[in-house]
Amino acid sequence: MLIRLRTLTLALSALLFIIISPASADEKLTKMPLNLYVFLHDDIPQALRENISKDYFSWLRKDLESFTHRRVYVNFVHNVAPLTEYAYQGGNLTNILSGWSDSVKDYADKNNLPINRRTKYLLLTNEKINGQTLGIAGQQHYAGIASLGSYPAAAHELGHMFGGTHDHSEVLYKDGWWCETNIFPTRVGVRTNCYHYSDKNKEAITAYLSESP
Repeated sequence: MLIRLRTLTLALSALLFIIISPASADEKLTKMPLNLYVFLHDDIPQALRENISKDYFSWLRKDLESFTHRRVYVNFVHNVAPLTEYAYQGGNLTNILSGWSDSVKDYADKNNLPINRRTKYLLLTNEKINGQTLGIAGQQHYAGIASLGSYPAAAHELGHMFGGTHDHSEVLYKDGWWCETNIFPTRVGVRTNCYHYSDKNKEAITAYLSESP
């Protein structure tokens, strides 16, 4: 009888672990979620689109969730003219970003989407904006542009949109080599990507989002 009772107790414990664990994992994600609308420019070849989520956003989503305590939803938008046809290349970055921001605002208004601290709109492109520019975004702004030319480019621009800065970025020594955090201003080829934000930028992003539910 004692053996049976002990077996039953262990079985119940295992069942409780299975039921409770997933809920416990989500307990930290108690605040309103973040929504990232990622517009895939028409110039991105179909062959590259298959791995965009894994290569550019899966790790970013996990990092953001780990310190914002908010669920992160990445919404990919395809073939929506004129946004996915936007002429993003050129030398006047101010005009390029302004035009993109106007297009996003019009799209959000027509589709009843919010413009707020928790919602960001990013144009993902196959090419650079110009010879030296992989992306552009206004500080704490709702719209930005990033190229596939660097894995952290999207995270870099979204970081600015969420309040992160170049000054708070870092070069870290991890796993026997140096890596650059997401908002490092100028990439050095010999260093790898850390694939996360620096501690100070995590604090800045958290502070920015603290003014939102």
